[in-house]
Amino acid sequence: MLARHPLGAPEFASFYSLLHHGVHEPSFSGGGDGQWRISYSCHGGGGSSGAGELEQQVAGDAAAVAAVRGDDDERRARRQASNRESARRARARRRGQLDELSSRVAELRAANAQLAVRLNHVAAARARLARESARLREEARDLRERLDAAEAKAAAKGKEEEVAGDEEAGTPTD
Repeated sequence: MLARHPLGAPEFASFYSLLHHGVHEPSFSGGGDGQWRISYSCHGGGGSSGAGELEQQVAGDAAAVAAVRGDDDERRARRQASNRESARRARARRRGQLDELSSRVAELRAANAQLAVRLNHVAAARARLARESARLREEARDLRERLDAAEAKAAAKGKEEEVAGDEEAGTPTD
């Protein structure tokens, strides 16, 4: 039975609550004492249904709620398992990437060491060639000086011979 409003009208909040929590199709019957009686049926069967049917409906609703909660729990468990597997794969992928990068670092360090050795050999060869070049330049300068001296001496000797030949021939020289 619905609670009555202070002015005598039925309290519709309780009626609304009953309709939207799984109990459907109310039947109204008026009594001679001015009170309205409402019975609820899930299948539209009129007449008076007792509190037992309402309790069954509430128990059915509780089972439906438990089933929904079970579905939510199952969904949550599947999602957690999926997340764990995804995290495991991500960790394995990162581990693989780290191993790959570590081996790449080792390769690059070995290549760097080889390049450093080659650089040292090239630098030593360059220094040796620079010393050789300086020695050859010095030798070329000395040879040029000797050649210039020999040419000057030959020119002087040639001039002396020319002057001596002119004197013998009796031709005056300027």
